[in-house]
Amino acid sequence: MAEEGRSAGVTTPLPRDVDARTRESALTLDDIRRAIPRELFKPNPLRSAWSLVRASVSIAVCVYLLARLQVDPGWALLWEVPAVLAVWMLHGWVLVGVFLIGHDCGHGSFSSRRWVNTVVGWICMAPLANSFYTWRVTHDRHHAFTQLRGHDVDWAAHLLTRDEFESTAAPPSWITRAGYGIPCGIFLWIAWNTVRRGAMMHEMFTNGRLSREWGRLLRSNIIMGVSLVSLYGTLWYIAGFWGMLKYHGIPATIAMATSWVIITIQHANEDSLWYGRETWTPLRGQLVSTFDVRFPSWLEWLWCYGNIHIPHHVAPAIPWYHLKKASLAIRQQYAAYYQERSFSMRYLAWLWRTPFVRWEETKGFYVLARDSHVSM
Repeated sequence: MAEEGRSAGVTTPLPRDVDARTRESALTLDDIRRAIPRELFKPNPLRSAWSLVRASVSIAVCVYLLARLQVDPGWALLWEVPAVLAVWMLHGWVLVGVFLIGHDCGHGSFSSRRWVNTVVGWICMAPLANSFYTWRVTHDRHHAFTQLRGHDVDWAAHLLTRDEFESTAAPPSWITRAGYGIPCGIFLWIAWNTVRRGAMMHEMFTNGRLSREWGRLLRSNIIMGVSLVSLYGTLWYIAGFWGMLKYHGIPATIAMATSWVIITIQHANEDSLWYGRETWTPLRGQLVSTFDVRFPSWLEWLWCYGNIHIPHHVAPAIPWYHLKKASLAIRQQYAAYYQERSFSMRYLAWLWRTPFVRWEETKGFYVLARDSHVSM
């Protein structure tokens, strides 16, 4: 087995170790779910409502601070510019938490009432340029096919072997080539998949179901469009083009970029594994290359613990405020399967150049081929 890594002084297994243990045991995903106390699956109406109030107040505070910081020419710029940058960053990270509340709504874990999840999901996601229902459908596919190459809808869907990339019989798409050809191309794939979610619906549904769902998809997209036009139009009318960027555009962009990083590191580092259809199982998909990446506690709180990802993939119905307890419960019984790392900037170094993957026949998984990149 691979040598085990260490995170913050605590031994944590590597994906190869976890994969080997899943093949050597009769463990199932249901076994791990049963380690989580049943009460952690139930939404708490007061805590859910408070999370929305907390996020709203935080946004109001950030907007108030930005309004007080005028950034006028003069010596005051020496402190005003750093102050504005700091508030922008804080505002963006608050918006990450807002998105995570909408994420809970998509999994039905904000409320036990379906209509509440739908309404709050619209409220949280539309101002961040996400059509709630369209996002939910594609995100559900991510959960259904996590780490299954070619089926998982997130950025990993574009990963290729070198032979596949160089094939003339089935050449890769332009977006795949672009992702391999530019620095940090993985983030281009994330952005592209975010933009084209609506066009992916034919992959999510059979033709008959797509026809039945068309009204709901259209309604969700209209709500997103109207919300964005109303929000940015109001800000432009009140504060001009600069105010539109200052109060929402730049913080939302920071939130988006932060989310891209979180999305990536939750399932990918230099040790990650991916599977083909013949070797993928729900346990391998949800556990082997899913990671908790830990940040300072105040930041995790702002992000609604979206970085505590293993219990979420084991049981997506767990509300965000129960994820830490669920994490502890799983770790107590299945520590040999639980992968947690403290965030470090060095974990992002491999993202600079998108690597190819390599199939390991005897193991039944793909690994990153670190020594093979597209020449610029």
